[in-house]
Amino acid sequence: MMRWQTLDGPFCAICGIALVRDMTTKTLWQGWWSPISLILAAPFTLVSNWIAYHKLSQLQPAAPVFPGQRQLIPGKPVLHRPMAYVALIPLIWATVVITRLIISGA
Repeated sequence: MMRWQTLDGPFCAICGIALVRDMTTKTLWQGWWSPISLILAAPFTLVSNWIAYHKLSQLQPAAPVFPGQRQLIPGKPVLHRPMAYVALIPLIWATVVITRLIISGA
């Protein structure tokens, strides 16, 4: 089963980057477990997240919009989070399957 999640709102650069990092890590961890996701959905989502990250990283850091509201902590970059590497399992599997198909067809 696939699930699409979108977060809309006025985010400052720091909060937006924190959310993009979290959502990208979730995509790398959970987004590859069906054939359609492996081929289409997860790569599309990762590109979308990268575009959002690029736009957010160009913003100036800002104070929270509402008084008393605290900014999110950006946390570690995506590639420094262990859960991001779970995506290697289906990618390695797909590479092995494609390689075997090419070799057996040659």
